[in-house]
Amino acid sequence: MSRFVEIAIAFFFISHIPITIFVDSQAVFSGELYHAKIRETTEWYLRTYGDPLMTPPYKPWFLSLVYSEVFVQLPFFFVGAYAFLARRNWVRIPALMYASFVTATMLPIFFELWFHKAPGYKPAMVSAFYAPYLLFPLLIIARTAFSAYPFKQPALSDAWNNKQKWV
Repeated sequence: MSRFVEIAIAFFFISHIPITIFVDSQAVFSGELYHAKIRETTEWYLRTYGDPLMTPPYKPWFLSLVYSEVFVQLPFFFVGAYAFLARRNWVRIPALMYASFVTATMLPIFFELWFHKAPGYKPAMVSAFYAPYLLFPLLIIARTAFSAYPFKQPALSDAWNNKQKWV
């Protein structure tokens, strides 16, 4: 079960890379940077579900979260995916920092999603799209918060005798 969770978390990070690059970043970069099919897909999503956060004009607080996603979280997605697949204990503190930050940012996001009223807006569907971005960070916290060695704890005698690096 534990290895399944680690692979699921790694997949979460890997799947978040194209979503950040091709979808979320459209809120902060010029539309000219994106292929027409990518823009059309995003426009279809907005027409179909009425996502109030990804629909221009963007709220400044939301733009600040997207900038943090693009410039801070995106690089960590690569690191996190590698560390969870390779079972590297050094990722514990960075993963806790990432997961705590994202969990905290999801409060205003869900507040906006739950209380927004507009014709054609489908709050249950849009909330379902956003739910993994709360659930996986909570899973990361649960997986890394309670042990200094979330993947394995080397025995002191083994590490000393074999001169293994504690990672």
